[in-house]
Amino acid sequence: MQNRLLFHYPAMAKQLQFTQMSRDSSEALVGTTIGSFRITKVLGRGGMGTVYLGEHAIIRSRVAIKILQERLASDESLVARFYAEARAVNMIGHDNIVSVFDMNVIPPNRYYLVMEYLDGNQLNSLLTGPVAAEIAIPILLQVCDALQAAHDAGVVHRDLKPENIFLLKRNKRENFVKVLDFGLAKLLDTNNRGTETAAGLIVGTPEFMSPEQANSQPVDGRSDIYSLGCIAWLMAVGQLPFNDRGLTDLLVAHRSTTPKAPHQINAKVPVPWSQAIMRAMEKDPSKRFQTAREFAEALDGTSGTDVTPTPILLSSVKPDSRDLLRSSEFNPYRPPEVRFTSRFLARVDDLSGRSFGTLECHDISKGGMFLASSRPVPAIFSRVAVTIPSANNLTVLAEVVRHVPQEQAKAWNMTAGFGVRFVEVTPEVREALARLIEGLPSDTKTQPPEMNQAVFADAMAKWRDLMNGDHYVVLDARHDAEMAEIQAKATARRQELDHLKMGVQPRQRVQIEAARARVEAAIGILGDPISRARFDANRGNYQGVAKCVVVGLGPLELEGLRQEQQRNHPNTAGAAHVKFLASKGFEAQGQLAAARDACEAALRLDPLNLQLHDR
Repeated sequence: MQNRLLFHYPAMAKQLQFTQMSRDSSEALVGTTIGSFRITKVLGRGGMGTVYLGEHAIIRSRVAIKILQERLASDESLVARFYAEARAVNMIGHDNIVSVFDMNVIPPNRYYLVMEYLDGNQLNSLLTGPVAAEIAIPILLQVCDALQAAHDAGVVHRDLKPENIFLLKRNKRENFVKVLDFGLAKLLDTNNRGTETAAGLIVGTPEFMSPEQANSQPVDGRSDIYSLGCIAWLMAVGQLPFNDRGLTDLLVAHRSTTPKAPHQINAKVPVPWSQAIMRAMEKDPSKRFQTAREFAEALDGTSGTDVTPTPILLSSVKPDSRDLLRSSEFNPYRPPEVRFTSRFLARVDDLSGRSFGTLECHDISKGGMFLASSRPVPAIFSRVAVTIPSANNLTVLAEVVRHVPQEQAKAWNMTAGFGVRFVEVTPEVREALARLIEGLPSDTKTQPPEMNQAVFADAMAKWRDLMNGDHYVVLDARHDAEMAEIQAKATARRQELDHLKMGVQPRQRVQIEAARARVEAAIGILGDPISRARFDANRGNYQGVAKCVVVGLGPLELEGLRQEQQRNHPNTAGAAHVKFLASKGFEAQGQLAAARDACEAALRLDPLNLQLHDR
């Protein structure tokens, strides 16, 4: 219930005036009023929300108001990620990080942040070619300073890119940096492990993504250092380090390809600066600078020349600088060239069964594909099943890693749509994809070779161990997994067993079917909110119960399950109430950590108690 409580903020509730709202167009908000601020224009749009310019009705001060897209408001994990920005920024409190003044909700479900308004330009405004060291290094030093403060506060940005680095003029100082958009940041304290950005979920922008992010591994501050290294490489050279690859191949490139050192491409780059960039971009995090402060110290001493910032009047940057950027030979954001020109159709469904239709694939590689669509597309980071009829209905599990909306597609002279990366690819699927990429016909006559007996024995030994565990073990799912993740894990297990059946003998199929039955039993319990809540309650897993409430398990159903549990375990409610009273006592004494621990102890005894969840 932690995410649920995040939305209300009763202490911050205020009277909101809001008129003429349209569900369909962000432009309709212009002219309306939120709190004390009148919306005057749209500043920008992103994957999660729209940013507006707000002006105070009396004193005329200006703020930026970021409003979460209404279609995302029903997803509590996305709302929590949206509000995580304010939590992260307030924890850091640094001059080079944009300030967040307020957060609230316009009834019934329009969540928003009120932020510092910045009158300047994105770092992109400088990226029409290589940026001289005397301009680039002071900018990078400020970003390092901001990142060090964030990391000291236990926050990793996770999506550092030029669009999130803003340059403005402050007190006669040019190129004063503000780092934006901590909306994808993950707090590193133990209370947030395994929640909003769990392992297995790729978060970030592919062009600047660290190898550990591309591998769905846990990240720390060194991931931000890698991303900043990519930005520094871009500034030094004038193009991205992996600029000749398709959208989906970028992930592979970050994992396995080392670009040339910047000074080898641009002779004007000081060698020490080039060396510092390459160390920041090391594939192995242990070989990078271990802190942003170390990176800053290396940058500060990269050359014997004076790197005092050369004034650049941001007001001199033309409003159409993005058009110049697109036409420049150094354009770092031009769309990748398509390498495989044969096109085919693919059906896309999310894991709940919702269909996004049959779409045309415009680009495919061993890592993923780009699907053209002018209709609503799957949410970023969501998992989908892609079925290719022309390849014997080959079905591949994929994760959405990139959206290309109409406006961006028009600028890039390509079709709107979305990019996906393939996940959990078996050797058989990989071989089928290779044939598809090469334009070879699907081979429907070839029977799969008989599986090596030792390989089958090892696989079934693993499954026997899994079948001896509980439902979570069978599905390889965390006890606090979201319901959507439970479904995705079940799909992956089914696919694993289906592929294991290829080339086995009849007697071996019996063992596989037994494992498949165990998977179906697990998803039958964990995939249903009522059944999962009952299962979790008997094990004291209150976090699992909370996930069931998030997806719609109502108070009456919850209380019915609680009465059933109390009949089976008559002494737990009393013991839990004692812990509850102790929690209130600790709170009254200001001992909040002890109060939280006592409340969690009560929840383990009485995991279906809604009052305890709310507390």
